[in-house]
Amino acid sequence: MERPLRLAEFDDLFATAVRGVQRVGEARLRMAMSGPAGLGETVRDLTARESECCSFFTFTITPEPATGDEALTLDITVPAAYTEVLESLARRAESVAWLQERAGRLGIPEADLRELASAWRSGDCPVARDRLEEALASRSAAVEGEIAALIRRATEAGAGSAEWARATADSLPVTEQAARLQAASAALAGAGPHAGRCGPGCPCGTALSVPAGSYRIAEPASDGQEALTCDLVADGGEAGERIGAWQRVLARVRAREPLPDTATGLALRFPLDLDLAAAVARLAAAEYRCCSFGSYTLVIDGTGLTLEVRMPEGAADLLAAVLGTPDRPRAEAAA
Repeated sequence: MERPLRLAEFDDLFATAVRGVQRVGEARLRMAMSGPAGLGETVRDLTARESECCSFFTFTITPEPATGDEALTLDITVPAAYTEVLESLARRAESVAWLQERAGRLGIPEADLRELASAWRSGDCPVARDRLEEALASRSAAVEGEIAALIRRATEAGAGSAEWARATADSLPVTEQAARLQAASAALAGAGPHAGRCGPGCPCGTALSVPAGSYRIAEPASDGQEALTCDLVADGGEAGERIGAWQRVLARVRAREPLPDTATGLALRFPLDLDLAAAVARLAAAEYRCCSFGSYTLVIDGTGLTLEVRMPEGAADLLAAVLGTPDRPRAEAAA
């Protein structure tokens, strides 16, 4: 029983600690590992027990510099007669490490990753698919909760404030991860049955590799309507750069008023200034390029410069977080 249990321990190690696998030669394999404190002790214990069973293995553990986590390099060498055994180990490590790297980018917790890796290495694709579906759903729920908390934080801080800028910046990588999770879930749901072993080309592998092009912030309010989606590719990764520009513009806002023709619209009133008008127009165009479900209208008249923003109901919280809320409640403004 010791050998199968030890093999499972190696698989757990591959799934959670291996960051790279390198074939130094036919008889030598090198693995880069990192993990929490105690990793070195775990590797030394496991390799020592493996050597007692299979003395043809030679394990060399070299500690490496690390920030926070513990890091090491594990070199494995075998006599020429056992190179096929080493190659089998290399393929096993590469497969599970590939899974770890892809699933890790989605933020899947270690406990879920261990279960997924167990099904993955067993070759039972339907089971692995179920595990991945559960892991994606669980992680998506957690990430959406993080996004909701960041939206509340930005709204409470006040649009344009220093804390608003920090909350908005913090939301960008979380939103990108949410988009990757949505893309992976959609790819997995749309994949057909798979009879072969798990690997990069199976439904799980394909789902873990699909690029994220957009983030769906809300489902359709009714049949026939489209989901509210932000195009992260069209945005070109410029959202972070716009935070400072929005801060400078929002500092010039004289008043925030509700729009009479929509329950979720907002009018930002500015002084009339040519450079300010150009800056507001550029920012509005950039926001529309990313989130085209909104409407941005720039009005120049005797009252000065006004940016009118109209959003669907499902984006009301996002509007409040980005641009703020009316200075007076809608009922008071209409009175």
